[in-house]
Amino acid sequence: MVALTATAACSDSSTDAAASDEIVIGFALSQSGNMAPFDVEPGNAALLRINQINANGGIAGKKIRAIVKDVRSNPDTVGTAATELIAEKVSLMVLPCDFDLSAPGATIAQQSRIPAVSICAGDPKMADAKTIGDYAFSANAGSDVEGASGAAWGYEQGWKRAYLLQDESIEYTKSAGRYFEAKFTELGGTIVGRDAFPGGDNVNISSQALRLKNLSPRPDFVYVASWNPGAATAIRQLREAGITTPVIGPAALDGQSLLNIVGNAGNIYYTAFACYVYCTGQDSQSLGKFVSDYEAAYRAKPASSYALLGYNMVIAIADALSRSASLSGSDVRAALVASNPVETPIGDVRYFSTTCHKIIDMPMAVIKVEQGKMTFVAQQQAGSVPNVQDNNSCAG
Repeated sequence: MVALTATAACSDSSTDAAASDEIVIGFALSQSGNMAPFDVEPGNAALLRINQINANGGIAGKKIRAIVKDVRSNPDTVGTAATELIAEKVSLMVLPCDFDLSAPGATIAQQSRIPAVSICAGDPKMADAKTIGDYAFSANAGSDVEGASGAAWGYEQGWKRAYLLQDESIEYTKSAGRYFEAKFTELGGTIVGRDAFPGGDNVNISSQALRLKNLSPRPDFVYVASWNPGAATAIRQLREAGITTPVIGPAALDGQSLLNIVGNAGNIYYTAFACYVYCTGQDSQSLGKFVSDYEAAYRAKPASSYALLGYNMVIAIADALSRSASLSGSDVRAALVASNPVETPIGDVRYFSTTCHKIIDMPMAVIKVEQGKMTFVAQQQAGSVPNVQDNNSCAG
C-alpha cells in the first residue's frame, strides 16, 4: 500500500486557504484501518490529477491546494477533520469511500453549506440529497448500480434462479443485495433462497454453505453482496464446501486481495470500474496512461480499479469549478449539480444532477476470476435502477 501523499499540492493549516490565487480542497481519508484499502489509492490518484492540473496552469489561472488529513477509518475522526477543514476555508471536501464513515463529516459540511464528495461511497444514501442533504455527493456509481448491473449480466447469461448471500456489516453491502434482488426479479428472475453473515475480518460461513449445498433445486448462481476481505473469504469457503455454482459480486470484490484469498478457485465474476494491471482483456490507451502516470508518481501500480474513481472524481470536480461563479460553497454546489459529461479513461461519464448526486450511467466492467487470473468479460450497464422504496432519488 502506498501512503497518501499530496506532493506539491500539500499544505499545512498555517497558509491562508482563502487566498484569491488558489482553490483549496480538503481531503479527509483513511491511511490506516479497514477503509485504507479503499481510500489510499483513490486518494493518491486524486492528488495525481490535481498535480497534473496544476502543472497545466490550474483552473482559470488558479492552482489547487490540497489539505490532507488522515482519519484512520474512525467516524469520530472524520467529523473532527471536517470541522478543521471548514475552519481552513476549503471550497470542497473529499471524504472516505463509505457512507457510514463519511456521514459524520458530510453532516458537518452540510451544516456549513460546503460540498462534501465521498471519494467512492457506494450506498445511495450518500447521494440522494435527502438523507444528509443537498451538499452531499459521491464520486461512485454506487451499490444500487452495482447490484443492478450484476443482476442484469447474470440474467443475460440465461441464469434465472439466484441465491443471495448477504453481508450485513455495512450499508454498502446491504444496499447492493437489496438492489440486486429488486433488479433480478424485475427482469423476471427468481430468488430461490437467501442467507446472511456478519462480514468483517473473521468470516465463517460454514453453516450458510451447508444450507446452500442442501438446497433443491440448486440456484443458477450465487450473488455475494459483500466486500473484501470478508467477500473473498466467504467465496473461498463456498468452494471449499464443494459448491461450484457461479458467483457474482459487486465492485468491492476487486483487487489483488481477492486473488490472494481465493487462490485457484474459479467461476467467480464481479462488476468492477475497469480492468487493468492485475486484470487482462480491456485494452485501452487512456487506461494504460493512467496506470503509467500513477506508477511514475507513487512507484507502484494501482492494486484495484478503485484508484480510477479518485482520478475521475477530480476531472469532474475541476470541470465544475471551471464553471462555478465563485468559490463559495453554494456556487460550487450549483456548478456540481449542473455537471456535464466529462472525458475519463473509461469514456464520457456524467457525475451529478439536481436530483442524483452520483454517477448513474457508468458502464461496469464484468471481470472473471479463474485459476488465479482476472479477465475482462464485457461492459454491463444496469439500464435503470429499480425503486425499492428507500427514497433513492437516483432510482427510476
